[in-house]
Amino acid sequence: MALTHISHQNASVGMRVQDYWGRTGTIRWIGKIEKKSQSPTNQTGWHYGIEYDEESKNPLRSNGTWNDKQYFTCPPRNGMLGVERDFYPEVNGKYVKLLREKFGDQVATWHDFELVKFCIARNYDMTKVIEMLKKHLKWREEFKPSCDEYFPPSMAEDYSCGYTGTADYDENLIFCEKPMNNKSCPAPVFVEKYTLPVICRWHIAGIEMGLQYLRESNYHYKRMCYIVDLQNLTTFSRAMVTFAQKLSSIEQDNYPEMAGRVIMVNCPTFFRVCWKLFQLFINERTNQKIRFVPPGKGLEVLSQMMAVEDIPDFCGGPSRKWIETNGGRLGSSDPTKVYKIGSCNVSDPGSLQVKRLENSPNMKDEDRRSI
Repeated sequence: MALTHISHQNASVGMRVQDYWGRTGTIRWIGKIEKKSQSPTNQTGWHYGIEYDEESKNPLRSNGTWNDKQYFTCPPRNGMLGVERDFYPEVNGKYVKLLREKFGDQVATWHDFELVKFCIARNYDMTKVIEMLKKHLKWREEFKPSCDEYFPPSMAEDYSCGYTGTADYDENLIFCEKPMNNKSCPAPVFVEKYTLPVICRWHIAGIEMGLQYLRESNYHYKRMCYIVDLQNLTTFSRAMVTFAQKLSSIEQDNYPEMAGRVIMVNCPTFFRVCWKLFQLFINERTNQKIRFVPPGKGLEVLSQMMAVEDIPDFCGGPSRKWIETNGGRLGSSDPTKVYKIGSCNVSDPGSLQVKRLENSPNMKDEDRRSI
């Protein structure tokens, strides 16, 4: 049964709840706000005053006071006013227990919130959640994803990306990427040069890096803030659609709720039109997290979401941590940990010349068609 929000008729002060993002807290105030100017979210209607279990840098958080009016009292960064449709009964603990009993040792090392993310992805319809998790565990056993694999150094030059080690105001870890590295390596060239199987494994290594960072924070950080630079993008080719479709499919099936927000900066007008083609492959919840920012507006928009010192240089900010932290590369810097994908191996770990997988005599026709 899918999760439904708590109406004000059924809510009560002291009730335990969770929000759209799976964050838990306690209702400390219930009331109707008649004017948008009285609401931190600029909305009217029934609101709840929530004391969250965890503090946040979100500018909307407070000690229970807004516009000089005290609605309730709590620690300085734990309180928030929100509309009733954004809150649900607290069920995380119950369903995490169910999944741990169902899957046992297979998820023994997982953080509770990793299981919560699978629940959110299927709106707590536990039949669908269990089916999704079964498929993911099978995929993980076969694919063996890792953040500790070595990829061609040239990938960092052709498609620079990296984590900054900092977070936005909603505790999303910041990850930056420059597809095609400002036109120096267009998508068709990138795909031809490395092949989709290699690119998929490289992309997954990047997600696994993020997963490791989340775990190291004990899930104080719960998601990612992806900042994608589209400067000098002049086409939206079939190769780009295929490339993006393949990656998004793997990510949505196996890494639910990794994205807190996705910000496309330096976004040309035509891309927003072409995006409708790709939008078909992304679920509605993910689509709601995506924001397009035109050239020259990056600093203005991002300063509402994160500290100015954490805004990357290609958005008008001062930070180059995204490229400095790991040299713009994903995975390991140890050449002895070269990736292997079926018959797609490197001929020389020193030069890392990639063999074309689709030309392999061992490759099945159906696999070749899927590339």
